[in-house]
Amino acid sequence: MQRVSKKRLKKFYEREAEHLSHQKIMYLNGDEYELWWHRKRLYYIISFLSEIFKKTQIVAFVDIGCAEGFYVKNVASLHDRTFCIGVDIARAYIRKARSNYNALNTDYIVCDVENLPFKHNSIDVVLCSEVLEHVYNYRRSLAELSRVGSQYLVISFPGHSYLYELISKLKPIKKLADNLLPNVGHVSEIKVVDIQEALKGQCKSLKIDISGALPLLLFRIIPSIGVVGAIDSLFCKVLRYFGAVDHATIHVIKIVKGGGIPKRKKL
Repeated sequence: MQRVSKKRLKKFYEREAEHLSHQKIMYLNGDEYELWWHRKRLYYIISFLSEIFKKTQIVAFVDIGCAEGFYVKNVASLHDRTFCIGVDIARAYIRKARSNYNALNTDYIVCDVENLPFKHNSIDVVLCSEVLEHVYNYRRSLAELSRVGSQYLVISFPGHSYLYELISKLKPIKKLADNLLPNVGHVSEIKVVDIQEALKGQCKSLKIDISGALPLLLFRIIPSIGVVGAIDSLFCKVLRYFGAVDHATIHVIKIVKGGGIPKRKKL
């Protein structure tokens, strides 16, 4: 992947925020196959957050990369004693989030995931969904998430299927496949082992849910979404059995914090 400056990445997301209703497309207005894929991730994230809020009194929640504020609105409206913060690198997204939901228990901040303006262990629950693949220094970003999170981290990121990995070795076919995919600003590839290594010694437990064992383009040839779900469930069980969860295209991880407090890393 060609490296571009952080300034250009910020401009990319400012333009995206001005021209797209990103979360509406993902969860409400996409075609049925895209909705199936994004709602799978949404289901896992909401399930993890529900588990957390049932077990613990959460004082502070932050969504890193909040876009239009979907998760901030969801959490703040259900838990009025929890102070909810939306963070995004794009000022235009923060404006949208604030206009979509602005309650007494919410606030929104423009900042960079690599330099979060929060104190050590100041946030009970940190959500970071589909962000790490959009930053170059994802290890520093993970360190920042762990630094500010005191109890729980919920992290989601995309992966590549076995089929994609096979195609990537055949350059002409990969080039054709890449041309068929939208430009979504991915600049890093994250694996589960990267999360485990970056947070080594800092978590008590880690639970992962996966989905999307096959590329969405392949699922589109199946006429029934119900059949898509059944096939995907079967293939994901196979991936788990062989310890190959990195080859799912949806990863959602719930981390229970524990251990030492990481220091802020230098660039």
